[in-house]
Amino acid sequence: MAEPNPSAIVGSQIFTLVVWTVLSTTMVVIGSMHVGNCPREPNIPIYLIVAGAFHLVGFCLIPLKKPAEKLAYALESIIGLFSFCWFIAGSVWVFRIYPDDPRACNDLVYKFAFGILIFEYIFIAFVLFAVCLFTCCAGCLAFSGAERNDSQ
Repeated sequence: MAEPNPSAIVGSQIFTLVVWTVLSTTMVVIGSMHVGNCPREPNIPIYLIVAGAFHLVGFCLIPLKKPAEKLAYALESIIGLFSFCWFIAGSVWVFRIYPDDPRACNDLVYKFAFGILIFEYIFIAFVLFAVCLFTCCAGCLAFSGAERNDSQ
């Protein structure tokens, strides 16, 4: 089996980092520009600002992984836990007013927050699917390897 191309792996990591950085920066900018423009649920712009800022802080920890591995992982764990809780809160704030009057919140803010949350749900589902698939494949390979060793 051929080894994966290291430059392709690095390229995909850089692409992913750039996409998430642009999305996170856009979250902060749109949220900041529209604080107070969502009377039905004023927490939506704040959700965008805080979520985007925490994503950006998490990206800033990437260079710390080599020199301060334990500290970086501890900070990533705290940020990850907070981000997950904030994601749930944002989901409640955004989806709770979904069928209401569209004028209840600035259209750009609401649609952007809605789209970001849907994107994150799809991303989480993809990651969970990949983990399950990997676990099943690893289990099948381990089982077939053990079975082969027993028959010898």
